[in-house]
Amino acid sequence: MSSRDILTNLNPEPRSPSASDLQEPVSLPDIQDESSSEEDVPSPKEAIETKPTTRKVFDNLKFSQFMRDHQERIYASVPSLSIRDEDRSMSWLVREAESERIILSPREYQTELFERAKQKNIIAVLDTGTGKTLIAALLLRHTVEQELEDRSAGKPPRISFFLVDKVALVLQQYEVLKANLDHPIERFYGDIGDSMLSYDFWKQKAEGSMVIVCTAAILLSCLHHSFIKMEQINLLIFDEAHHTKKNHPYARIIKDFYALLEQEEQRRPRILGMTASPVDAKTDVTTAAAKLEGLLHSEIATVADPAIYTKSSINRPIEDFIEYGIPPEPFETPLWQKLHKLVGHNEVFKRLFVYSRESTAELGRWCADRVWQLCLTEQEAPKMEAKTERNLASGKVKLPVAVLDAERSAVREAYDIVATHSFLEPQRNLFHLSSKVEALLGALRKHLDSEQDKCIVFVEQRFTAMLLTDLLKQPGLNMPDIKAGTLLGASGTGWGELGMSLREQFVTMHQFRNGDLNCIFATSVGEEGIDIPDCNIIIRFDLCKTMIQYIQSRGRARRKDSKFFHMIEFTNHGHLQSVFDNEDGESRLRKFYNTLSEDRLLSGSDYNIDYFLSKEKSYRTYVVPSTGAKLTYKISLVVLANFVSTLPRPLDTVYTADYIVRCIGREFECEVILPDTSPVKSAIGRRATSKQVAKCSAAFEICLQLRKKKYLDDFLQSTFTKKLPSMRNAQLAISSKKRAEYTMRTKPKIWDSRGIPESLFVTILKLDCPEALGRFSRPLAFLTRHPLPRLAKFSLFFDGHRTSAVECVSLPCAIKISSEETEQLDHFTLRIFDDVFSKEYRSVPENMPYFIAPLKHRHDFNFTRIAEDTRTLIDWDCLSTLHNTARYLDLENQPDEFFGNKFVIDPHDGSRKFYTVCRRKDLKPTDPELPGVPKGQRGRKSTREGSEDIWNFSISLWTNTRSKLTINENLPVVEAEYIPLRRNLLDELDSPEDAERKCFLIFQTLKVSPSNLIVLDACKSLSLDIRPDLALEAMTKDSDNTEEHSEEKVNVQRGMGKNYERLEFLGDSFLKMSTTISLFSRIPDSNEFQYHVDRMVLICNKNLFNNALDLKLEESIRSRGFNRRIWYPEGLELLRGKQNTSITGKKSVGRGLHELADKSIADVCEALIGASYLTTHEDKNFDMAIQAVTKFVNHPNHKMMTYGDYYASYQIPEWQSAEPTAVQRELASRIEKKLGYKFTHPRLLRSAFMHPSYGTLYERIPNYQRLEFLGDALLDMVCVDFLFHRYPSADPQWLTEHKMAMVSNQFLGCLCVSLDLQTHMLSMAAGLQKEVTEYVAAISQARKLAEDEAESANLGRASYARNFWVEVQKPPKALPDIVESYVGALFVDSKYDYSHVRRFFETYMLPYFEDMHIYDTFANRHPVTFLANMLQLHFHCADWRLMIQEIAVDDGGTPLVGHPQVLCGVLIHGQVREHATASSGRYAKIAAAKKMAQILQVLSIVEFKERFGCCCSPEEAEASDLLAHATAV
Repeated sequence: MSSRDILTNLNPEPRSPSASDLQEPVSLPDIQDESSSEEDVPSPKEAIETKPTTRKVFDNLKFSQFMRDHQERIYASVPSLSIRDEDRSMSWLVREAESERIILSPREYQTELFERAKQKNIIAVLDTGTGKTLIAALLLRHTVEQELEDRSAGKPPRISFFLVDKVALVLQQYEVLKANLDHPIERFYGDIGDSMLSYDFWKQKAEGSMVIVCTAAILLSCLHHSFIKMEQINLLIFDEAHHTKKNHPYARIIKDFYALLEQEEQRRPRILGMTASPVDAKTDVTTAAAKLEGLLHSEIATVADPAIYTKSSINRPIEDFIEYGIPPEPFETPLWQKLHKLVGHNEVFKRLFVYSRESTAELGRWCADRVWQLCLTEQEAPKMEAKTERNLASGKVKLPVAVLDAERSAVREAYDIVATHSFLEPQRNLFHLSSKVEALLGALRKHLDSEQDKCIVFVEQRFTAMLLTDLLKQPGLNMPDIKAGTLLGASGTGWGELGMSLREQFVTMHQFRNGDLNCIFATSVGEEGIDIPDCNIIIRFDLCKTMIQYIQSRGRARRKDSKFFHMIEFTNHGHLQSVFDNEDGESRLRKFYNTLSEDRLLSGSDYNIDYFLSKEKSYRTYVVPSTGAKLTYKISLVVLANFVSTLPRPLDTVYTADYIVRCIGREFECEVILPDTSPVKSAIGRRATSKQVAKCSAAFEICLQLRKKKYLDDFLQSTFTKKLPSMRNAQLAISSKKRAEYTMRTKPKIWDSRGIPESLFVTILKLDCPEALGRFSRPLAFLTRHPLPRLAKFSLFFDGHRTSAVECVSLPCAIKISSEETEQLDHFTLRIFDDVFSKEYRSVPENMPYFIAPLKHRHDFNFTRIAEDTRTLIDWDCLSTLHNTARYLDLENQPDEFFGNKFVIDPHDGSRKFYTVCRRKDLKPTDPELPGVPKGQRGRKSTREGSEDIWNFSISLWTNTRSKLTINENLPVVEAEYIPLRRNLLDELDSPEDAERKCFLIFQTLKVSPSNLIVLDACKSLSLDIRPDLALEAMTKDSDNTEEHSEEKVNVQRGMGKNYERLEFLGDSFLKMSTTISLFSRIPDSNEFQYHVDRMVLICNKNLFNNALDLKLEESIRSRGFNRRIWYPEGLELLRGKQNTSITGKKSVGRGLHELADKSIADVCEALIGASYLTTHEDKNFDMAIQAVTKFVNHPNHKMMTYGDYYASYQIPEWQSAEPTAVQRELASRIEKKLGYKFTHPRLLRSAFMHPSYGTLYERIPNYQRLEFLGDALLDMVCVDFLFHRYPSADPQWLTEHKMAMVSNQFLGCLCVSLDLQTHMLSMAAGLQKEVTEYVAAISQARKLAEDEAESANLGRASYARNFWVEVQKPPKALPDIVESYVGALFVDSKYDYSHVRRFFETYMLPYFEDMHIYDTFANRHPVTFLANMLQLHFHCADWRLMIQEIAVDDGGTPLVGHPQVLCGVLIHGQVREHATASSGRYAKIAAAKKMAQILQVLSIVEFKERFGCCCSPEEAEASDLLAHATAV
């Protein structure tokens, strides 16, 4: 909209912030907590169950009630399956947006202009903010690459110059080019010193640099001195080229040197001029443009229609007027008059007096006086005295000293007047402020939203900028939300020449960019050249004097819905005419552009497309046979646009197809590039005689590919939204809640071998610390018909917190066994069952799967040295004696010594066992028993009635039976030690046994007298020789919900050792890496999107689960703790003792079953991969882990059995092995110097730096996305490996959260800049250069501050805190991408040598992570952790919880199989306060935590306590465990 069309000011209603109502807590009726029935409670002898707290049980019930009562609201919050698609490794949040933002991508007119600049000299005339610097950078890169080819061919070196008009622009453009070019760049500005004024200096710079950024005056001086000759220059870029006129250095360079070279027909440099307008004065457009073209020996190239900008997301602001009243005539204030009497004749003050008087009308009385207070300060007064003295002393007439002293005294007196003057607070009325200033303040108050908007106010004079900035900071105006700053040009030399240093300018722009300032008062320095961050409000306090001022200042407002205001005096027709003249001047300029020949206009590739298609001779069509749908060149543009619109996209973003057209001779070739979420990324069309047809050809080509891969249906409509669900995580996921009963193997296969043995293999069981038992002991022999595999050590826990590991030594040679010896072994084994477990079996040796035997030697004996005659180790004398001895020893007529050190059992109560100490002749059977001694562990027997004497204690019979016995007073009394019943020594005691052990016995009725193998069987069936301890850990599930890291463990099985969680964490990463390498190797022509889909098919839990069932892995998972009953031999007749076949728990008694969640089985697969990896980790051998992956994924895309199979399946593509260009060789050389690795294939390295926007037209090399996919998995693995081994006791949640720091885009972006990799990136993304430049500046400043802090702490700069990157803004995604792609290229070029990946990690990444605990805060940024800290640490609440539950999702009443959704609720004090749904528990927690945190952030502690009824104390909150409430994983 033009200003001429606006009749009145825009007066929109003031915007009120929207506020969403906080959700009220859900009231639930009181729910009675019911206990489980008795039959559901496992025996105390079974696995010990850790019950959830009462609070959690109550919260569970509340959450279930909430789900029942609010089904409609919950299901309404489930994201629509048709628009929301997630993948395990890349996620899209797809929603219909009310407002849309065009993504940053190559713009067609820029590509066209770049191609034209390669062919001839041009002046690019484009509006401010439309990407002229991008074109310059592309042309520089092209020119430098051509120069490298020329130098390699032996031609003399040449150099490129980027010329600017201002010093500030040297710094700005240098930083932009340095961050985006990977070639040596130098910068020069200011006066040429002696060191620069030499031939040798410039010769060195010309030979060592490729690009020089400098002011034009410097190059002009060098040319005059012949330090640089025009023929040594290959490219001249003139920024703000409209300055090329008269004697400007731009003009002199061309007239004095370039033109002469043209006359001599020597090799001349290419010229690129850049400007927003070829005219900067009120002159005839045609004449001025012709002069500019003639001077620069170039042709103007510009857009034919400004609408092209709109298509390319270049926003133009809405223009409007701000009117103000007619100002009064200027007048002198009393302060002005006082000062004028003193120093009015002093030339030093002349400018200030003039301004102060004029500002009474322009700004108001307050500003007119305030300027004196700001300028005549204590610091400035002495300078003014000195300046006064110099002026008087340099005059023609020599004045007396007294006159000089009087003038100096007058200056000091003027300062005293200003210092003692009473300045009032400014008021918003016409007495203090002018109507113009009042109108400005009103406009700022009306249009500037301090939270979202940014404004630039352009003024003509520096004093004005300074005064208005100061005015807005005055508290009397009550405008605290406006954070004002000043942007001025460089300082002058005289007093009163206000200005800013370069550093001050850049600080102001940095503060404006970061939001520390939201309103800048700028002079003309802000109009031209200097890159001020985008804003959305421009106010011309002083009107534009030229058309180019108008175009340039308007171009600063680039954001959507921007506004551009002209401040005009009411009824002042001259002001209106000035605005209209500038608009008319721009209109005449547009008309002039339209008179240019077609080859000088950027029309885009859509211009007059029907005409060019009609002239095309080779015209292709495609017809779908089944429907007759017809694809033509023109309709392919529409079909492709419709397809792109169906792609998943981020919020506020709309995707378009991008076209790159390249001129080849007299023909055009076009490449179309689709967004990253497209399954097909790009295609190149056939060459055509016009760029319009070339564009259609590319669109036609990619439509054919989409049709071939069935992403377009028979009607040429997109099938992508229908196809995606089959590839999404929800479809491939399995439930962690779904449980099923599976057969559980309770006996190892080795037990299946029966019959009378002729030979047996010996396995020694010995204690590493035998003294832990507290009694003398000897090792035992375990004899089996087949040799046992290598067994892992396991720990036994004894009384008094004593423990010892048990070592299993398998001896290689079998021993021959006679039938008599078999009977002796059988007798000894069954005697142990009887004495220890109170089970008497009938002897059937042929049915015994194993035998137990005593050994002769002590525990410290070296059993491995007995190579052959192993039978000598067994104590055959002991076996023979026991076999030939009666069941119980005869107690009559025994000497006193007999009663020492004997094992005593109670045949009537198997829980009572004793060790005898000695005979006590001082006691008789009727003496009292010692108090506190347990009478037995059978609950019903312990309540029997009877006297508390030795006789009654020793007899465990029922009262009636005991009454029939006669007390024999002559029976000997024996002192003994009671043995507590602990038949499972694998589990450590929770508390020490404090029962009395000493007791006294009489012998009225008393008598003297296996899961590791199953796991190894499973590994053997998988052909995996996993280390036994790792195999056991990988298949151990020690609770019903081991796989739910965030939940309190239910039904914990004690004494099982480590569970599979850590190994699963490791195995998951190796699974990702191995399948990634396989896909990369086997399918070289795929794209990143398809790779992710294919990998998900391989590694998804559903695939692992199904394959595990096929391998019957579920039978061998250890879901129950040690149970001695499984070690009783099957098939034997029980003669005495309790018959109890319960071995699996309450629901599967006697059936050999156990319950497992689907995800638990899949997790065990990953854990076994991790165990396989660790088994050969020290040997740096991946083969066993690779075999495990092949077993569990069971897919044609991963058939590898050894690591060498990966590279063997990789066929080096032609583009990789082709002869590299000089540019590509130069890149490889630079990377070698920088990172130490020499690439065999430089073109592969080049690919690692090729951004998707660059296209493949130029070098026929694919972009980095495939390598990025590979490098991401490699870095993930090397980081996981480091964390796993560096922190052996860390739980999976901690490992996962801290891995996020190591592989985060935030860190990898920092690493990219520290390695200076971003300079090598090839890109045509319009906004990317600016983003990279800003990030490089921010991360570099953060590192410098960290080094400064280290130095101030006397640590040395090298000891800076390595986590400095955490607080820096997020980098452009391209930076972490090229780190990953470089690692991928490094891996491929080294023939898949993983050691190079490790070396890269150890050299460049590890220094940042030597201390992982400094990243605890980074991990705490996770929304769940953030909410936890807010509730517990800030609000001191101890009663809160995140609870999750899977819910069924239906589509129109039909359940969708394979689309589980998870509901997460945030409970605070028993009420559900917020909830969210997602396709997994992790994302549901994130969403719910974010919603709850948003509510809590506006509450004070008092408001929180009142709202949620929280009465928790800080001590309670501190004592509660964060992990018991919620975890991020």
